[in-house]
Amino acid sequence: MNYDEVFFNDGSLRDIYVLNTDIQVWALIFDYLEDVGINYRVTIDGLITRIRDIAELLKIKKEASIGITIEYSEIDICEHFYEGSVIEFDISPIQIDSEKKVDLLMNFLKNLSRKLNKTIIITPEMTMEEVLVRVEP
Repeated sequence: MNYDEVFFNDGSLRDIYVLNTDIQVWALIFDYLEDVGINYRVTIDGLITRIRDIAELLKIKKEASIGITIEYSEIDICEHFYEGSVIEFDISPIQIDSEKKVDLLMNFLKNLSRKLNKTIIITPEMTMEEVLVRVEP
């Protein structure tokens, strides 16, 4: 994959979707990140919290904005925590500025896809119809 074709800087984000999920997939994501030692932070209205319990986060979500940022090899993968059949992360093409970073990101997505047993796609911002990259478990 040529990173210029997927991560060219056009001023918009790229979306990463984990397909066919439910809220319990978040527990698997947190478990995976902790098992392999990847830093991530959960915020409530912008303030960092140590809460990782899915049921508790869902209760808080009714009153506040919850964000999750995965810090992986100088790439911030961001998500606004919500309940649904698809989990959506955002990444900035500015951070994917070399073939090495593409390889790092793809390795992360492949491992996550296997752990979750879910398909993951990368698309232009706010669209699921134009799949740029597909990762199968």
